Amino acid sequence: MLAPLDPGHKLLRTLLFRFNRSNDEPRFVASDLGTPLRSRAQSLLEQLRRIGVKGQVLDDAALSRLLGELYGDGRSGAVEQGRMGPAFTHRTDSLEFRGRHYTSFVVNRYPGEEIEPGWLLPLLAYQGELHVGIHVVPLETDRMLTLLHHRIRDLRADDMATLESGAVDRATIGTLPDALSVHQALARNEEKAFAVSFYLTIGADDPQQLRSQADALRASCRRMMLHPVQPFFEMRQALLSSWPLGTDLLAREHILHTSALVTMMPWLQEDLADPTGHYWGYNKATGGLCVFDPFDEERFTNANILVLAQSGAGKSYAAASVVLSGHTRGIGGILLDPEAEYGGMIRALGGSYFELAAGSGHAINVLDPLLFSVDSDEPTDQLSDVLDLIGLMCGKLDELERAQLDTITRLVISKAEGTPVLADIWRELEVRHPGSRTSTILQRWVTGDLGRLFSAPTNVDLGSAIVGFNLRDLSGELIPPACLILANWLWTALRRDRRPRHLLIDEVGLLLEQEPIRRFLIRLARRIRKYGGSLILVSQNPGDFFETKDGAVLATNPSILLLGCQKHSEAVKLQRAFNLTDQQVSYLETAERGDFLLVAGPNRVPVHVMVPPWMDELIVQSRGH
Repeated sequence: MLAPLDPGHKLLRTLLFRFNRSNDEPRFVASDLGTPLRSRAQSLLEQLRRIGVKGQVLDDAALSRLLGELYGDGRSGAVEQGRMGPAFTHRTDSLEFRGRHYTSFVVNRYPGEEIEPGWLLPLLAYQGELHVGIHVVPLETDRMLTLLHHRIRDLRADDMATLESGAVDRATIGTLPDALSVHQALARNEEKAFAVSFYLTIGADDPQQLRSQADALRASCRRMMLHPVQPFFEMRQALLSSWPLGTDLLAREHILHTSALVTMMPWLQEDLADPTGHYWGYNKATGGLCVFDPFDEERFTNANILVLAQSGAGKSYAAASVVLSGHTRGIGGILLDPEAEYGGMIRALGGSYFELAAGSGHAINVLDPLLFSVDSDEPTDQLSDVLDLIGLMCGKLDELERAQLDTITRLVISKAEGTPVLADIWRELEVRHPGSRTSTILQRWVTGDLGRLFSAPTNVDLGSAIVGFNLRDLSGELIPPACLILANWLWTALRRDRRPRHLLIDEVGLLLEQEPIRRFLIRLARRIRKYGGSLILVSQNPGDFFETKDGAVLATNPSILLLGCQKHSEAVKLQRAFNLTDQQVSYLETAERGDFLLVAGPNRVPVHVMVPPWMDELIVQSRGH
């Protein structure tokens, strides 16, 4: 955003003034009838946010530091005042600046046919240093209508002349209808007119490498049907016009209307490259890094993440990379690990890793959520969770059994002198209803090895920044109740200690067969954002979610999806659930290991999950590969 030093300049320059200026010194004004510059900058940020682009205002110091890092000596430090001029070494078709060689191009011809939005995306994947400057100046509609009127009159005269001579001027075929269409759109206020300048600058270490880069850029422009030319003897002006300085020193302008201009915006497939955030890998379409914060409340309704991919597609690796990236930003992690894949990683980070199995010595008290209630409106939910857990252990509770256990649980909690456990409920149940079905079944869960696991005071804590629970040695029968106990207890702990944390539940498809767990996970997904948490669900079978109504609700709750390689039948289910295009479905069916379709709010980006070497080493060694 630029403001004039002279407060007398109030309005944006129009095409008439730009084309008829009497000298070569550019004048640019960006104050709008006296509106403060900072207010205009905030307005611009809001408009960018609405189209999914996140920005920030740089003060004088930050702007100077940025320019110094980009263009200063050694690409670091601030640019020293007064040293910009002498640093240039001019040549006919290039220049040398700070020991680096640059050459620039002006786009003087655009594609002459209908094109799709985002046609400039290949520039984002250019292999080398490339600076792109697109200068857009709004023009007065009345002036443009007058110019188009004269142009249409000339074109009609040309058509009449060609008809009389019998010749066909192929250069003007289709020009007159296009001009009439634009004129009518401007007259109806459906379009606006803009003066657009488009500059490209590449940089290299030496002249030979610069020539090679220039050939590569010309080839890329040919594929996009662009015609770039070099502004000989004006390389300094072209270089500065390509830099983010807001100055158009060449003024090589073309007139474009709104519909044509918006196709040049490079945000059709956003790289999601925020200044701070989690590192997710790189964008396969553009080659750019994919960095964004799932806890960004302006962008996402919640921080929940769903990872779906078939076995061997890298879903656990992707989930671990999210937790690790969050760990580097001070975001905690709690992992439910059914395959013992994360133990080495957690220990290497100085975290705590607990084994939940018969005889392990680790235990979590089923009644903790009732003993450490956080919100006054939640005891009913917590009591219901305890009854659901007992029902899971006993097969299912009918209405009478549930009412009996409700009364007994409330009584045990109210009169307990020490720390009540599940065995206390069984004893009271045996006294009141001896030999009942629930009492007989519950006895097995509160005695012996199972009792030491499910009916003992909690002896683990969440003091570490990252905590894991190994569920591998639990039998299939014990996994659902153990996971429900863990999730319920962790949910209570998250509410007591409110700070950003990822709660990762791997192989969640094994748990969704149990209705109480599905209901609990839905409530957890909907409310975890309130307490600063992020629920990460990992599964290899999308059908586990979409076979039930509760599962479908759970699948569509997360704001962020990582969809990996899928069979055709599963990819079709995802297409219906998430409105995927046929091209995106084809991508899922042919995706290789580590390839995912990242759905982050409105953005859908093909990414390859790739983490820094130290993260990769931690994940791979932890998994024993």
